[in-house]
Amino acid sequence: MDTRSEVAWLARRAGWGLAPGELDDLTAQGTTSVLEGMISPDLNGVSASVSPWAEFVVVEDKENPGAQGLEALSLWLEHLAVTQRPFEDALGWFWHDHFAVSASVVKDLPTMIRHLDLLRTESMGNFRELIRKVTVDAAMLVFLDGATSTGTSPNENYGRELQELYTLGIGNYTEQDVRAAAIALTGYVVRRRDGWNVQYIPNRHDDTPQTFLGVQGVHDVDTVVDAALDHPAVPGFIAAKMARFFLGDVSSDVIDDLADLFSAESLEIRPMARAILEAGVAGESSPIVLAPLPWLIQAVKATGAVIEPERAVTILRHMGQQPGQPPNVAGYPGAAAWLSSSTTALRFSASGVLAARTPENAPTLQAAAESRWDDLADLLVRPEGFSQSTIDALSELSQPVGLRPGESRLALALASPDLLIA
Repeated sequence: MDTRSEVAWLARRAGWGLAPGELDDLTAQGTTSVLEGMISPDLNGVSASVSPWAEFVVVEDKENPGAQGLEALSLWLEHLAVTQRPFEDALGWFWHDHFAVSASVVKDLPTMIRHLDLLRTESMGNFRELIRKVTVDAAMLVFLDGATSTGTSPNENYGRELQELYTLGIGNYTEQDVRAAAIALTGYVVRRRDGWNVQYIPNRHDDTPQTFLGVQGVHDVDTVVDAALDHPAVPGFIAAKMARFFLGDVSSDVIDDLADLFSAESLEIRPMARAILEAGVAGESSPIVLAPLPWLIQAVKATGAVIEPERAVTILRHMGQQPGQPPNVAGYPGAAAWLSSSTTALRFSASGVLAARTPENAPTLQAAAESRWDDLADLLVRPEGFSQSTIDALSELSQPVGLRPGESRLALALASPDLLIA
């Protein structure tokens, strides 16, 4: 890839796309500079990230209880479209999918917001510390029933998912390990009448030493986390999941190298994240199908379209990826769901909405109206151009009555397979 294509790859895979003109600016900076800015924004003059909800105040609205949730979600979407720390937010999204806590289960908006902010701010920190904080996070305690787990009746939900989904993977633990973790993690409650604060209650905890993952004497959160994160399966499990999220199908050699680095760096996320992006720029990646959220944000940035929060949420919900609402503990579905006939139809419908909301003077709309296909592809962060089949379809599309020049062509370009594949 040349520099422009490398920068575009980074923007599509890990940066939520680009607005018109940004690809020119970033190409001038060079791939190395762009990658460094994504990995280490603090060291590259980027201001500290502010929470999307920093000025958001939750107030009870009995007449319209969903309004606050809609406003919170719209603030998140707006943040993703303008963030100066795109990879930090991309990793925050990865961790949201990884832990898959759902607002529909938590049922408290401030608690869910604190959980999402935790994932975002810790997205490139230390994985051991991230697991430690998530384990006693109020949203997680409610989501997987840790807040009702006692020494006399330990709940196994979190102990199981900690191993199966969050750290080790299937085949690296036993049912006895699940039971041991459940016992050692008892004693935490969420004081819902006191701001959903987390409190440890000793008399609700069973402090009997357990043997967990072969480690004796495990009896509390710290010893559970250490035993889990010291397991040799952790580096490979996390390296594989993160690599496939950003790179697609990659060789076992690439994953092994990433796992070795993750282990050598004491489970620091940033060095492995850097290596993943470097591998992608070097060509160690395969095409991936964009999930609905990154597809929508990239389209909004490229077109300048302004869509109502209700419409954006409806689009994402119907396409199967509403932020804050993973469908199950395993997270959002993968490529097969995004390629289904129903999701494809919804993407075409959403593309029409985006094109209709694109400003009259938007470069993307003008390029579509003037049949400048290479320029349109470049503006949509695809400098390699459209496939011939997409160009043929765009060229053959007639001007529908009642639509602005270029509007139907822009909609078709947004819905095309070229824009679905990153």
